[in-house]
Amino acid sequence: MRVLLVNTPSDNAFTKVGFIVPPLGIAYIASTLREAGHDVQIHDFNVEHSPPDYSRFDLVGVSGDTCRHKKLMDIASQAGAAGAAVMAGGPHVTFMDEETLREGSVDYVLRGEAEETAVELADALERGDGPGGIHGISYINNDSLIRNPDRTPPQNLDALPYPARDLLKMDRYRSLEMAKRKITSIVSSRGCPSGCRFCASHRYAGRKWRARSVDSLMSEIRLAVGIYGYGGVAFVDDNFTIDPRRVVDLCRRIIDEGLDIRWWCFSRVDNILKNPEMVEMMGRSGCRYVFMGIESANQGILDRFAKRTDPEMAKKAVDLLRKNRIETLAAYILGAPDETREMIENTIKFSIDLKTGGVQYTLLTPFPGTELWQDMSGRLLTTDWEKFDCTHPVIRSDYLSPEELRELLFKAYKKFWMRPGRLLTSVLSALRGRGVKLSEVRRLIDSFRGDES
Repeated sequence: MRVLLVNTPSDNAFTKVGFIVPPLGIAYIASTLREAGHDVQIHDFNVEHSPPDYSRFDLVGVSGDTCRHKKLMDIASQAGAAGAAVMAGGPHVTFMDEETLREGSVDYVLRGEAEETAVELADALERGDGPGGIHGISYINNDSLIRNPDRTPPQNLDALPYPARDLLKMDRYRSLEMAKRKITSIVSSRGCPSGCRFCASHRYAGRKWRARSVDSLMSEIRLAVGIYGYGGVAFVDDNFTIDPRRVVDLCRRIIDEGLDIRWWCFSRVDNILKNPEMVEMMGRSGCRYVFMGIESANQGILDRFAKRTDPEMAKKAVDLLRKNRIETLAAYILGAPDETREMIENTIKFSIDLKTGGVQYTLLTPFPGTELWQDMSGRLLTTDWEKFDCTHPVIRSDYLSPEELRELLFKAYKKFWMRPGRLLTSVLSALRGRGVKLSEVRRLIDSFRGDES
């Protein structure tokens, strides 16, 4: 069967500062479909702006998150009009499957991790069969929603083929740099036991953490370095450091094999703070950045988010990383319903005082599938999914208007990035090939000026 997998275009804080990486989710599905004998291509609208010819394919799969849902549906409509069967995947359609299907452009929703589901669906359609009995799939039959049983996610991630990077235009994912090295992304694990109330990862991929072996990771790192010429790696799973022993083993292998790379990962404040030996090995093996969700300077907000951390822990974790030559990319969430202007100002001041290597500020956004979505159902200001990009207020605040929240978000970015010391660092980033460059900072800040809520 001729299959096209499409990644919808993004326009978020990450892409504004040049963080554009290959869509590994659909690349994993592509490699699994290809291994099963199907003819597969990938089209990523983030680097390929002209639409493909959908009529050349029997089955088109479209992936996207909440704020890209309208674009996903537009692509699905075009593919369906060209005669292709259409399947959709990703967190938003997983939790909003009925709404998605009843819009009429999508034939099948693949819920959760979809490698095996996609293969079984493509096999069935090629035989002329329907989707009955395929776990992890939803569809409409005679105007009734059919939601087949959930599929157990893949347990042995080493058994999956590497993502099909050869089907992507890899030379176009070279805007992100670290220490003058081009970096690319790798997924080392799936699932998240943390259960933060604003995140759907633990429901989408399960609370059970499933990790790839160090051997498997080393092979893929060598592939990225040797075949595609990257000098750096971003481990983009939700929490790379859940198992400190695995991290230490990987670091030792990188050092022992003389693999000259720079890398960064996502982690949690508590994982970093409890494991100084791990942090030391990370620094020795080339880790230069860790992305951590610090979220707030207010303990009450952290408790309501179910973070199980406190601001003092965040300070100590940032210090520990810095002692090992690792900078922190810190994430903060502003605009909880009971958060006052003073509380938000305190978080902004806290973030500046920490002097981390970078920040990401977002407005609290209740994505479908999260506990926050259930909690905020009576506070929604809109269900225009394009506004669910973490920069537009979509829930009613007890103390602040939507305009005030946008102003505070703009103020946070401006105060952090445009202060004199930070400006100098951003200017030097263009010369050093690391960090966020001034041009990218200005593009991010200008997006707030030019985009009315």
